[in-house]
Amino acid sequence: MPPSPEQRPILSLADERERVIQQLSEHFANDRLSLDELESRMELAYKAGSIGDLQRLTADLPSASALPVPAPSAAEEVPALAPDRDRIFAVMSETSRRGAWVVPQRLDLLAVMADTTIDLTQAALPTGIIDIHIRSIWAAVKIVVPPGLQVVNRLSSLMASVAGGGAPNESAGPGGGWKEGTVIRLTGWAVMAEVQTKVRRRERLSSDVVVESEDDS
Repeated sequence: MPPSPEQRPILSLADERERVIQQLSEHFANDRLSLDELESRMELAYKAGSIGDLQRLTADLPSASALPVPAPSAAEEVPALAPDRDRIFAVMSETSRRGAWVVPQRLDLLAVMADTTIDLTQAALPTGIIDIHIRSIWAAVKIVVPPGLQVVNRLSSLMASVAGGGAPNESAGPGGGWKEGTVIRLTGWAVMAEVQTKVRRRERLSSDVVVESEDDS
């Protein structure tokens, strides 16, 4: 027996707006929407005055259940210590990747109205060029690196603040998590967002006290 109108859950406009924005962001992350389409539909989502208006913004897009699930490749079936590629997806949230973790050769970051920190100071880094591809919209992104690790900034920006990049101003040698010749290359774009690269330095004030500070690289 179908539920009566009194028993059906009431979906609020705010909840539906958040759900639609997340769906649009996921479709954009999977290249099913262009940046112009994403911005246009998000603007309509914030202006929508009814649930029906919101649902029409995703009516022409495939649902998650209808999307094909890719078969794992031979490389994916064998666990590897350092993955070739990984992704961080942050929408209207505070996200951080820090501590001891294995950094892939390419890291894709999509941040939409979010606060995201990627801390590489204790991470295990592969040798060579590590690409961090950033797509940031109305978000704040901070990349924290250890002293001596070179950062090459190739980010494009539109009405955004992009700071940091180049070689850190400290001649510290490679640490335990990375080797000489490792380079962080930042690519992608920032739209009405802030992207900062910081160097975390350790300053010994006494024999027992160590203070960590962050500076723009």
